[in-house]
Amino acid sequence: LSACPLTIHALLHVAQSIRAAGPVWASWAFPMERYCGTLLPAIHNRRYPYASLDRHVLDKARLAHIKLMYNIGNSLSLRPLMERPQKAVSVPSYDSCVLLPASKPLVPPRGLRDKIVSHLSTRYKATPAAVRAALPVEVQEWAKVRILNEGDTIRASTLDPGRDGEDRRNASYIRYEQLVDKNARYRGRPVILEKKTFYGELQHILLVNLNPIPAATPPLLSPETLLLAVIRNCSIESDVTRLDIHYYKQFSRTEVVDLTTVQCIVGRIQDRGRFAIIDRSGTLSRALYIEEDT
Repeated sequence: LSACPLTIHALLHVAQSIRAAGPVWASWAFPMERYCGTLLPAIHNRRYPYASLDRHVLDKARLAHIKLMYNIGNSLSLRPLMERPQKAVSVPSYDSCVLLPASKPLVPPRGLRDKIVSHLSTRYKATPAAVRAALPVEVQEWAKVRILNEGDTIRASTLDPGRDGEDRRNASYIRYEQLVDKNARYRGRPVILEKKTFYGELQHILLVNLNPIPAATPPLLSPETLLLAVIRNCSIESDVTRLDIHYYKQFSRTEVVDLTTVQCIVGRIQDRGRFAIIDRSGTLSRALYIEEDT
């Protein structure tokens, strides 16, 4: 075995693996390799290694059931606690994420300011004039946001472009969700809101200290601190529903949304003049094996 490690042996099964799991770029062996790495320390008896492995897998399954039954997953977690990143900033009412440096003051240009006003007018049911009066002249722009509980670290493309290139990751492309009116195209029909998934480039992460808006519905009588995301939306032109792949060639609108709507980072692959969005949180995040008919 030492002369033929798994990475070499796997070359013998490339064709078989493609038939079982799909294209090479859609499969990732490292989760299984990581799981195998957790099994090796579980072997405490060289004479009966399989008994040790059986006991280890059974104990982990029992522990998983206890966590789910009594909702004590964090208390019984066997993973080491992740330390809070240094210089991370928490914002009240945004418990699911923290801001990471660098940061700088920003006076939004007119176009961006208009989009912020439009978003806040809808959010607080107030007139644009009332929102403009409550919106400060200067906001704080941050370079990165980290989704807590083992989530992604996402970069704002304008302040922290990171590395980009044909073979490098770009951590600014994201999946986000919005409530949209199902009957928006039909005049006179009642408003029925439903969740819809969008993809785009995160351009700005803004911390806004909003002043009171007495004219809002209901009235906003005390200052609020908001985290807003400015996203350049990808204009999806076609989908491969079975593989959860979405193709785009150009961008459409730029919109302002609350940062809590941002879900995760997505990958992109250039394909004949357009980009394919790979959403690892969808069906491509796992392989489904179907037994052959006998």
